Amino acid sequence: MVMAAKHRITVNLDDAEYEALQRIATRTERSLAWLGRRAICDFIEQRERADAPLLAGLMAEETSARQSAK
Repeated sequence: MVMAAKHRITVNLDDAEYEALQRIATRTERSLAWLGRRAICDFIEQRERADAPLLAGLMAEETSARQSAK
């Protein structure tokens, strides 16, 4: 999926993190920016999956509380 970037962020890495990321970029023939976007997308997907059961439980509690209040 290719899209025009609408927002830009800055990330500070220490030397070891930057060097590790650079090695991955070279090995995979991807840019540092591509790796950063992929990492962010993966993190968002992971958090949404992890939060889904919690959010579903909260929504069920709210629905139950509303029905009890009637």
